[in-house]
Formats: sequence, C-alpha cells, structure tokens
Amino acid sequence: MSRFQQPPLVTGISPNEGIPWTKVTIRGENLGIGPIDLIGLTICGHNCLLTAEWMSASKIVCRVGQAKNDKGDIIVTTKSGGKGTSTVSFKLLKPEKIGILDQSACVVDEMNYYDMRTDRNKEFLFVLPPCEPSWH
Repeated sequence: MSRFQQPPLVTGISPNEGIPWTKVTIRGENLGIGPIDLIGLTICGHNCLLTAEWMSASKIVCRVGQAKNDKGDIIVTTKSGGKGTSTVSFKLLKPEKIGILDQSACVVDEMNYYDMRTDRNKEFLFVLPPCEPSWH
C-alpha cells in the first residue's frame, strides 16, 4: 500500500468532554485531502463517521455517540494516510437524569394536517411532559 501523506494526527478536540451526541470540533494534521478520503473516525471506541463533516486537512466536526468507554482517544483513518493517532482524549459524561420533581424543559411541536373526512385543515399541538397535551 503506497501512502501519499503522513498518518492523521489528532492534536485537539473541543469541547474535550460531554454527554452523548455532543458536537465536537477535531483539530490536527493530515486529517484527509477531502471528504471522501475520510474513511474512519472513532471517539472513545464509538464509530462517529456518519456524523462527520470534513472541513479541511486540519479540522473535522462530528457528534460523539453512545460509547462503551468513558474516556478514550480520537482516531481518524484516511485512504491517503491510513490509521492515525491522537495526543488528546475525550471524556464521555453520563447524561443527568431528571427526577419526577425536578424542573425540566417543556417540548412543544406543532403539526398541521388536512382532514379529508371533514374537508378542513387541522392543527395538532404535541407537548412532552411536564406540560399537558392539548388539541386544537
């Protein structure tokens, strides 16, 4: 296998800790020569390639997934450079659980639809707890 450049080297990640699905910016050297050159990205042992956005040879943005390890390396693999190494690590935090009496955000989503039975436009307001759902 002939290599066109040095293996990827991850030298920074921001933020360096977070809960699953945290958006992170990875910085380093030789992180690929284009989006299709990026063939592997793992953080704490979790494959993050599907959420990866290749920005440049020194920057990749992605989301950290549900990893088995609480702390681990960021490994970038490219077609042109092979499997890389990391001088930094990411710490995966456990999401805070919200108890039954704790305050939490109320999520509201609206959905408009056409009811063919009544020949009218209708609106459904979808609300997640702790608020109560309502119909319009």
